[in-house]
Amino acid sequence: MLDNFVFSLSVALPIFLIMLSGFILKKRNIIRQDFINAANFIVFYIALPLKLFNSVSQSAVVENFNFKFVSFAIVGTAISVVIIYFYSKLFVKEDTKVGAFIHGTFRGNFVYVGFSLIENVTGAIGPLASLVVAFVVPIYNILAVLVLVLTNPDNKAKNQFRNSLKNIISNPFIIAIVLGVLASLMKFKFPPLLQNTANYFDVLATPLALLTIGATFKVDKLFVDIKSAVAATIFKLLINPAIAVLAAFTLGFGNSEIFLIYILFGVPTSISSAIITAAMGGDENLAASIVMMTTLGSVFSLTFFVFIFRAIGIV
Repeated sequence: MLDNFVFSLSVALPIFLIMLSGFILKKRNIIRQDFINAANFIVFYIALPLKLFNSVSQSAVVENFNFKFVSFAIVGTAISVVIIYFYSKLFVKEDTKVGAFIHGTFRGNFVYVGFSLIENVTGAIGPLASLVVAFVVPIYNILAVLVLVLTNPDNKAKNQFRNSLKNIISNPFIIAIVLGVLASLMKFKFPPLLQNTANYFDVLATPLALLTIGATFKVDKLFVDIKSAVAATIFKLLINPAIAVLAAFTLGFGNSEIFLIYILFGVPTSISSAIITAAMGGDENLAASIVMMTTLGSVFSLTFFVFIFRAIGIV
């Protein structure tokens, strides 16, 4: 049991410590906003796309494609939004906050935090995780628009559908995965010089992403509408992944698939949730509070779930 606990801490705690480092460096003005903006650009447009391209292009895409798993990820995400809507009725009294609550509770930081956890446990993100991004990230964006429009029909977000589709098509993660699939099918390989360069960006992606998350952390946002934020955190980090994992067990998924399903549904809320909610007229304060609280709470929830999975032999 002690070995399992040490292993669980060694998997989850480093993710938080890198984020904490970013927070401390920002507080001491060693990291400034210009650095954060530049780092986010590097991660979003260069490092993570190269990581995804590497993962997909170096695998046998056709053989590794798992229709059942991808379908579960898509349908499960959509169902979770419906469940969260009814859950929100228990804790959110103001209609203007419902959209922010739902969006913050279903949209996980799968690419940044999820990839970190996968790498800590398995050593590589693997092709299946990359393909999940190709399908789930677009679903996140579409559901976000639907939720924020339908829960606040008087806002000006109705014309955001076109922008959402444009963002999906131009998303560098999606482009990288599509190119990776083509490269895999064509057996394309970078020359060693370019591959080694891509590998350096691959290694850079995860720590730099976590560092920027920590640098954007705002403690004051933790206490905005704390009751709703706590309710969202409990659902996001405990209830939602537990339901998803139990469903995965029932449907006969393998250990690696169950662990990936946990990560998809159990990682903390993505920062983009707060950004998109604010842009579409939702309650940006509640959205930011959910991001902060789920990020802090994930230190304990990730450790707990990894400990359970280790004890029963899933990881």
